[in-house]
Amino acid sequence: MFAGIIISTQNLNKMCEFYSNVLDIKPNNIDDSHASFHFGDFKFIISTHDKISGKSKDKHRIMINFAVDDIYKWYNKLLSLNIKIIQPPYSEEWGGYICTFEDIDENIIQFIQIN
Repeated sequence: MFAGIIISTQNLNKMCEFYSNVLDIKPNNIDDSHASFHFGDFKFIISTHDKISGKSKDKHRIMINFAVDDIYKWYNKLLSLNIKIIQPPYSEEWGGYICTFEDIDENIIQFIQIN
């Protein structure tokens, strides 16, 4: 069973603000070194790490997927926040929809609607 994911950053406050705005949630817990969010059953943590500097150096290595119920609602939210869209919503052969965008550290994030 998958419980969640941790993203490390130099910009904890900016990343928390970004994800709070994009996901329309507030952190459940926050301190000087990390913030934890719950998005449905998914636990998402943003933390600082002494080996992290700058933006993502290999942003295609991993993508984080957030399951959503209405891909176009979330896509329009991204547009309203001027988030960098990599791929607008499109349908997949398996019947769902995917929308791909970047966070402020240039990590690749996806909203996925499973029908």
